Amino acid sequence: MSLNTSNFQTKNTMKRIFITVLAAAAIFFAGCDQNPKEQNNVTVQSNNAPPGFDVNKLAQLVKTSTDPQTLEKGINDPNNHINNLDLDKDGNIDYVKVIEPDKNRLDVVDDVSDADSVTIARIKIDPTANNTADLSVRGNPDYVGYNNYYHSSFSFTDFLLLSYLMRPHPYYMPMYHYGYYPSYYSRVRTVSTFRPTTSPAMSSRSFRGSLSNPSGSQRSFSTRSGSAPVRSGGFGSGSSAPRSGGFGSSSSGRSSFGRSRGGFGRRR
Repeated sequence: MSLNTSNFQTKNTMKRIFITVLAAAAIFFAGCDQNPKEQNNVTVQSNNAPPGFDVNKLAQLVKTSTDPQTLEKGINDPNNHINNLDLDKDGNIDYVKVIEPDKNRLDVVDDVSDADSVTIARIKIDPTANNTADLSVRGNPDYVGYNNYYHSSFSFTDFLLLSYLMRPHPYYMPMYHYGYYPSYYSRVRTVSTFRPTTSPAMSSRSFRGSLSNPSGSQRSFSTRSGSAPVRSGGFGSGSSAPRSGGFGSSSSGRSSFGRSRGGFGRRR
């Protein structure tokens, strides 16, 4: 009698184990049939997003900056309240860089990821008669808002950046890129109350494009080879005229001089 009871209990135990295994397998295969979880891809802001960059304040900073590197540092100083962009959606204000793609022109660029960059604003400086210069700053309305164009004239004595532009120099191409920033940069959370300022010099202008996809060799700056000529700035030098195209060409988003990373910054 006890032997039959033991066999009965053993059969019940095995039946419960078998049912448990079948249930677990059903749950597993049901989970496999579901769609895989989506990747966290970078999404660039749409036109409906609030403006995150102040063109008017950028123009004021251009006048008082002595060179592109000083301008770049000033734009990324949170105390200046110029940049509040978060295009990679990590909750922190993006680092933006300044590049010098051509004579008398500077671009403000946000590296959204390792592969993508966005031109936020283009700065153009044209000398005129009577020791004055025209300053034009055209912002990308996707990121700066409706009033995206600044234009005004200044005397040479009031425009510190002119001293840099007028003397021969290699064009400024920073070594920094997405995930690799200068030592002075620190992550700061975006400000929900950020609003671009305006002035009588501000208006609205249209432009083309925003996103570029440079190749891997275009994503960092390096020293040119000895045989490659170095382009020089200055109002009277340089064989190419300033480009006047729209935003987003890959040649202006990042430099194309090869791959090299110096030791003056830090990775994030």
